[in-house]
Amino acid sequence: MSPLPFGWSGKDGRSSFFLTCDHAGALVPRKLNSLGVSTEDLRRHIAWDIGAAAVAVKLAARLAAFLILQTYSRLVIDCNRPPAAQNRWCD
Repeated sequence: MSPLPFGWSGKDGRSSFFLTCDHAGALVPRKLNSLGVSTEDLRRHIAWDIGAAAVAVKLAARLAAFLILQTYSRLVIDCNRPPAAQNRWCD
């Protein structure tokens, strides 16, 4: 079974704020076989925004806000680009 493509924090948040964090993880669904990318490269910035999840979790806690985290690598899905956008990593 593959890992979930998202995580969350602050599900009981009292704030009127709702936070999201793209590129929060570097997970790749098992059926994609790591996309042929080495484990070393999946730990680099090309696969995710290092530290973004930690900052988002702290901010959500400080604001008492609900947070959704994108845990799949940006190499799998880049949530802040339109579906028709060309992936520059595949050129």
